[in-house]
Amino acid sequence: MKIKGYLHLFSGMAMLELGNLSSTLAPFNVGVISDGFMASSQESGLVVSLELFFAAIGALFFGASNLKGQKLAFLGCFVVAVCYYLASLSLNVTEIFLIKSLSGLGCGMLIASGHSILAASKDPNRTYAIFTVFASCTGATLVYFSSIWIEEGGYVKFFTNFIFIYLALSLSFFLARKSESSAPEESNTNKRSRFYIFTCLILAVLFFEVPSSGIWAFMERFGVEDLGMEVSRVGEVISISIILSLIGPLFIGLVGNKIGRKVPILICLFLSSFCIYFIFGVATVNTFYYGNITWNIIFTIMVILILGASGDIDPSGKLGSWLNACMLLSASISPAIFGWILLDQSLSEIYPYLMFFLLAAFVCIFITKRELEPIDKV
Repeated sequence: MKIKGYLHLFSGMAMLELGNLSSTLAPFNVGVISDGFMASSQESGLVVSLELFFAAIGALFFGASNLKGQKLAFLGCFVVAVCYYLASLSLNVTEIFLIKSLSGLGCGMLIASGHSILAASKDPNRTYAIFTVFASCTGATLVYFSSIWIEEGGYVKFFTNFIFIYLALSLSFFLARKSESSAPEESNTNKRSRFYIFTCLILAVLFFEVPSSGIWAFMERFGVEDLGMEVSRVGEVISISIILSLIGPLFIGLVGNKIGRKVPILICLFLSSFCIYFIFGVATVNTFYYGNITWNIIFTIMVILILGASGDIDPSGKLGSWLNACMLLSASISPAIFGWILLDQSLSEIYPYLMFFLLAAFVCIFITKRELEPIDKV
């Protein structure tokens, strides 16, 4: 029985990873569209933003519906695979706009299905921690091969190979168990309580993710232009910080539910404000280096704890899908907003505003009661 349970969770991880590949592969999609279709930076960036935007819309819509799990995952995977096939045959960027938008909706189906499985696990903290490791390893591997495929065959080979990636991983969907019957009708008091905690968590994620996504998009430019670092040096810092961010899921996997959630999340937000101050307020090569590493570890721990809390609060996976959608929306919108702001100001000048966003997220988490805590600690 345990083996079947693990296989069931693995299928959910595969669904969620395939759904979030639209975000992982965003830099390569920009590159292949720019080179393959002679598109401008604005056009290629808009294609990626559209895919992420519609992935978020899909996650919101299907996360709220009862159509989640194995069947929806197969449909979503089929939609994405067909879109990649059509993209490999496309001849102009106008077609890619429509194709990538449809692909985003398919990704949203996969995200909703994946969260419906992972959120229902007995220990969401450890489940999402394991998923983070799985996603990091899978994403890193696909990123590595993507660069090779693009060099060898351009956008045609890139899109074609991902058809096989999606179809191959979709075989794991057969391991998913049938979804259980719907939960009993809730009282009005419970509905109000759930609405309150849903709102607090969604606002907290938005307040944290909007500046985080913008900072991440322009971190390389800040290191090169403001600190005078070489691109290779900045790349080294970012690569190390991504690798060391795996300390986060390993830590959560070891401690499980022992440390609770609310206080650790508040501590993570507090430490994040220090990281922003040291990276952009003090602004030296050393603070850039250690600030980025610390930031990524803290970020990973906090995301795992919030998704773990969403699993206990809403085992159907609806809240998890919505939080995932918030992350994708910020990833699609924040870089454009930050790019517009940075036309007149530098990150060193606007970091106090970033601190305000973190403070707002802190307040949203602080005003929750015991809803964030693991079920066995409530």
